[in-house]
Amino acid sequence: MPFSREQLTFRFAALDAQLVRLARRHALEEERWAAIEQLVQLPTSDIAEADRRWWWEQLYSTMERHGLTELSQLASSAH
Repeated sequence: MPFSREQLTFRFAALDAQLVRLARRHALEEERWAAIEQLVQLPTSDIAEADRRWWWEQLYSTMERHGLTELSQLASSAH
């Protein structure tokens, strides 16, 4: 049975909190990626088809907020 959107939101909140903790201790990028893999990697069947686009948007948004996308890295290097 797929996770509810509320359950997925909780997982993203946990990921966000973990990434904030890692950033505070200046963790390597590899550690941040490991957190993403640990907390977000799910079989496709665990996400309802109606929520899959939303799930990907949340994942990308989280990665962007924490400087883990090419776009966010380009923006931070421009400053």
